[in-house]
Amino acid sequence: MAIEVRRATPADAETIAEFAILLSEQHRDYDPKRFVALADREGAKWFYGSQTEAADAAVLIADDEGKPVGFAFLQYQAKNYAELLESAAWLHDIYVVGSARRTGAGKKLIEAAKKAALDLGASKLVLHVAEKNASGQDFFNRAGFRTTMIEMTLDLSS
Repeated sequence: MAIEVRRATPADAETIAEFAILLSEQHRDYDPKRFVALADREGAKWFYGSQTEAADAAVLIADDEGKPVGFAFLQYQAKNYAELLESAAWLHDIYVVGSARRTGAGKKLIEAAKKAALDLGASKLVLHVAEKNASGQDFFNRAGFRTTMIEMTLDLSS
């Protein structure tokens, strides 16, 4: 495998939408009360396509010999009062198809996300990871991330 990571273009929006829906379904499987099915193909295609050209964001594609196998999406925030953050880039999404896991695709996406975050002016890269996603937590720990917050949810409809 020859994994290369590049900046996405609007032409990649359809592929990214497919990956984003798979990522959304993965989260729904973890906890359907917490993670709602917001992603629809057209909405995801519009959203990620628009973010490829946003000044405060980066959408990255991991290709294996020209075939997309994953993506990452991050956004920069100079100040976020609610999160008590300054000069941070949020890694909102990172996804690698099952057949490309453990090939270095995820690691290369993280490295490219770190570079993109620095290019956007960030001094830190922050993410959320599902509590039930033990393999994701292990991956992020190996990539140098550390736990700083724990999200908790109270279901009010019960």
